[in-house]
Amino acid sequence: MKINKWKVFQTIQLLLFIGVSIFLLARSVDGSGTVNTWNVKLVSFAVWLGFYLLVLALEYGIRFLTVIKKK
Repeated sequence: MKINKWKVFQTIQLLLFIGVSIFLLARSVDGSGTVNTWNVKLVSFAVWLGFYLLVLALEYGIRFLTVIKKK
């Protein structure tokens, strides 16, 4: 059985994203000692989601270009 390295990497990356997301939404106090309100939690989650989507877009763009070059 052949294991696709790309799928393994994407699964690990998704699990890491979910873990950090749960951490961001579950903590009541951030690193500076300020109490996190629901709005602050949503902003921090939005920033994290934007970063994740940027990395994901770069990965798929690079993969798309490598698939085109192989043909």
